[in-house]
Amino acid sequence: MSVLKKVPANLQGIIFMLLSSICAAAMHVLVKFVAFELHPFQIFCIRQWFAVILLMPIFINIGFGELKSEKIGLHLARGITMTAGGMAWFWALSLVPLAKATALNLSAALFTVLGAILFLKESSEWRRWMVLIFGFIGVIVIIQPGSEVISFGVILIISTRLFPAASRIISKVLSQTDRTPTIVVYGALGMAILSLLPALIVWQAPDLRQLLFIGLIAIFGTLSQLAMVQAYKAGDIGAVEPIHFIRLIWAALFGFIIFGEVPGIWVWIGAMMIIIALSYLAKGEARK
Repeated sequence: MSVLKKVPANLQGIIFMLLSSICAAAMHVLVKFVAFELHPFQIFCIRQWFAVILLMPIFINIGFGELKSEKIGLHLARGITMTAGGMAWFWALSLVPLAKATALNLSAALFTVLGAILFLKESSEWRRWMVLIFGFIGVIVIIQPGSEVISFGVILIISTRLFPAASRIISKVLSQTDRTPTIVVYGALGMAILSLLPALIVWQAPDLRQLLFIGLIAIFGTLSQLAMVQAYKAGDIGAVEPIHFIRLIWAALFGFIIFGEVPGIWVWIGAMMIIIALSYLAKGEARK
């Protein structure tokens, strides 16, 4: 970190976002790989309990007093939306090629902006609406309705991206009253506990190798989130946000090398439309 202090702030942000993107892509590869042997619900649940262990220093550091909150209902709602969205995402990764799944997952950010306009009364100027429409057209381009039968995995991704969007909106509301560590603790514990029942329904005893892979999923997922937070802390949104989308390139590369997946041209065209829309929206936030 002492070496990074000599690096310009925006370049620091870019470095951390690159790290975040490759860790996220590695996590997705491992989820897809382990899902050949274990149900995604079980993978998600075990991953969450590993994550709780990894976050234990935060739990100890903030103390139980910091867990007091007047917004328990909102924390519960956030836990439910994060669990539903996360389990659906893991399931979809086992069904849809990595690059296509990653591209469609970008739509969660579009739903987040839409929800912020509708429920948080954020700016709803016509330019913002036009950019959102452009982004959602990109989603349609990726799906290509009418050209082929839309798979269950694709339907699963699109129909459940409202969950992470809702969790982000709830997080923004909670951030006005609760500290970040408190929100993190409730989120991690909530997902671990709420995912237990679905996981137990499909449970089969994992072997040591599978547990090792799921442990790596937890490590890569945690590193991705921590690096992303550090990226936004170090650099300007306008400089850092476009790098976030490089995870699509990693997904395409890993998907091709490991699983022999080749994304079609419409996946790239649609993804670029979504990225352009989100980059415009991110620059708008940076100007505020």
